[in-house]
Amino acid sequence: MLIAVALSALVLASQPFPPGAPAHEPAAAQAAGDKAPKAGKQPKADKKPKKKKVPKPDVPPSPDEEVDDQGDSAETGTGTRFTWKQHPSFRYGSVFRIDFQAQLQEDAHGSYDGVQGLNTYELHRNRVGLKGKVFKHFEYEIKRELTEKELTTKQVAEGRLPKPLWKDVYLNVKYTKRAEIQVGKFKIPFGLDELTGVTHNDFVYRSLGANYLAPGRDIGFAVHGEWFKHGFTYSTGVFRQDGDNAKSSRIWGADRTVAGRVTVRPLRRLTAGGGALGGLELGTAVAMSSLSNDNFEPNGLRGRTVLTQDTFFPAVYVQGQRRRWEGDADWSFGPVSARTEFTYVTDQRLQQGLGDDDLPDVRYRSWYVSGTWILTGEQKTRPIKPADDLLRGGIGSLELAARWERLWGDSVGGAADGVALRNPRAETILSRGDTALTLGVNWTLNRFMKLQANIVREHLDDIERNPVPNGAAFWSRILRLQFVL
Repeated sequence: MLIAVALSALVLASQPFPPGAPAHEPAAAQAAGDKAPKAGKQPKADKKPKKKKVPKPDVPPSPDEEVDDQGDSAETGTGTRFTWKQHPSFRYGSVFRIDFQAQLQEDAHGSYDGVQGLNTYELHRNRVGLKGKVFKHFEYEIKRELTEKELTTKQVAEGRLPKPLWKDVYLNVKYTKRAEIQVGKFKIPFGLDELTGVTHNDFVYRSLGANYLAPGRDIGFAVHGEWFKHGFTYSTGVFRQDGDNAKSSRIWGADRTVAGRVTVRPLRRLTAGGGALGGLELGTAVAMSSLSNDNFEPNGLRGRTVLTQDTFFPAVYVQGQRRRWEGDADWSFGPVSARTEFTYVTDQRLQQGLGDDDLPDVRYRSWYVSGTWILTGEQKTRPIKPADDLLRGGIGSLELAARWERLWGDSVGGAADGVALRNPRAETILSRGDTALTLGVNWTLNRFMKLQANIVREHLDDIERNPVPNGAAFWSRILRLQFVL
C-alpha cells in the first residue's frame, strides 16, 4: 500500500505547475539583464559567489511544515469548500477548518546475529489525524497511531502485535502569540530532540536521552508563547504523569509533573547581515515529578539500545521526587547544522532499602553531539525543501548526518566500601551505559517523501548485559521510507 502511495506522490510531484504559475528563471539570466557587451571587448569572467539553493517560489508548503494561520489570509471564499495547498482541507468560510493528515514510516533493518524479535520489515509508524481551527482563536489537533506501540523484550520475542494509541489530542486557545493556552494530550515541554517533530528528525531514531529520559506526551495544561519573532519562547505546564517515555507494560511512571522550557536566540539580529552565529538557539528545561511505589515492579527509568531495545540499565525501586534538567544548543547556517544536548535526571529512593531505610538517589545522564550537511546546497530547514524535486529536473535533496551519543545510569554516592552492585535495591548501583555512533544519509525526494539510511555502532559498558560475546561493539542497519500528507 505504501509503495503505491509513494509512486502516486512521485507522479504528482513530477507534473508541471498549472498555467499562470511564475516561471523559474536561471540566476545567470537574471544577473545578465538586457545589456550586451561592447564591441571589441570580452565580457569579464569574474566569478560571482554561489547563491544558496532555495525552492521555487510556486512550490506549496510541505505537509509537515509549520505554517502560521495556513491559508486563512489567502482564502476569501464563503460557504463550504475543499482546498489542497498543504493538506486536503474542508472549510466553512472563516468559521471552521479541518485538515486531513497522514504520516507513514516503514522500516527495513537488521543487527547482530541471533537478535530476538526483530523483523526485517516493520510497519514502524503510521499516524492519521485531523487538525484545524474553529473561528479565529481556537486551534485543535487529533492524531492517532495505527501501528506503533512500545513492547517489552519478551512481548517482542513472542511476536505480539502493537495496539493503537492516541498521540496529540488537544485544544489551543490563541488570542495572542505571547500567551497561548493548550489543554489535552501533547508533549511535555522538555528536550530539544524529543520536541522535534517525528518527520523532521535528522536520524531514523531519536537520541537515547530523548527516548528514555525526556518525558514525552501526557495529559495536562500549558501556557506557551513567543516574543521578538521567535527570539524568545517559553512553555510551562502541569501534567497528570511524566509522559509515555517513562512507562511500559510493567512501569507505571511518575505522577503529577510540573515542567517548563525556554529558548533564546541571542545573536538573531546578525542573521539579516548574513552572520554565521545568527542561527544559534539556546534552550533549557526543568521538570519535577512525584514518584510512588504502589506497584510491585521497579518504577525507575531504564536504558535500552537504539534498535534492538536490549536493556542495559534496568529499572530500580524508587520513591519520592524525580528531577529532570536539560540544556541544549541548536545552530544552522546555509546547508549545515549542529545540535547538542545534555540531560540530567535523579530519582529519590526513600525507604527503598532492605530495612526500609533511604538509599542514595539513582542518577541518569545522557548527551549527544550531531551535525548535518546538505550536499545539494539547500538551506537547512526542518523539513528540508528541495530546490529541484525528483522527476522534475532534479534529484531532490541529499544530506549527510552524524551523531555521537551516550546514555548511562548509576547512583549518587553509596557505600563506604565502594562495592557497586546490579541489584535494584543496592546502596551503590553499578554504572552501566551505552555509547553509540550513528551515520546517515537523508534523501528528500519531494515535499511528500523522504528516504533515510542509518548505520549505528553501539558499545555497552556492562559485559553481562551486552547481547554479543566478549563485550564487543555491534552494528545495526536501518532503512526508512517516509511519506507525509
